[in-house]
Amino acid sequence: MSTGFRILSTAAAVALFLPTSLGAQEQARPTYELPSIAVMAPSEADPLYESAAAMYQAGEWEEAAQLYRDAAEGMPENDPNSYLTFDQSARLYFYAGEFGDARKMMEQAAGVAEATGDMVSAAYRHVDAAFIAVWEGYPGKRREHVEAAEQYAVEYEFEAEDAEKIGALTRGVAALPVEEKN
Repeated sequence: MSTGFRILSTAAAVALFLPTSLGAQEQARPTYELPSIAVMAPSEADPLYESAAAMYQAGEWEEAAQLYRDAAEGMPENDPNSYLTFDQSARLYFYAGEFGDARKMMEQAAGVAEATGDMVSAAYRHVDAAFIAVWEGYPGKRREHVEAAEQYAVEYEFEAEDAEKIGALTRGVAALPVEEKN
């Protein structure tokens, strides 16, 4: 995808690096890394993306996430830019501690990947959504996303490397304890 976004794959990620304010209050929670976010606008001339990138740089992750969400929701469902923008929004919401919004945006990114036929990316986004569901405290959502990722790996006959990574990640997330939300 050559949209100007640079987003690292979550397949190799294992430990979460949260902002200090969240890390201190959530020490006992399971960990997972959503990789570093490199915010680059798909179009340097688009003021929305420039504003979101500036907010990200200033540590205003929730506000930046909302701008990316607004942008993604205004794009066609099968637009690769909407996939990247939903994914970016999810990561920013996650870093802001807004786990419900993070999971929903990651689900949207998975949906766009599915709509464009990129089932490997869809599977990885489902794994990310499963990890976010752990933080959110919803074991049912975790199970739903683990099953979707595993199903795609089998049904679409992923290459061995992707199938192994998806398998390892889904086994890892399935083993994490979930402190259920009341």
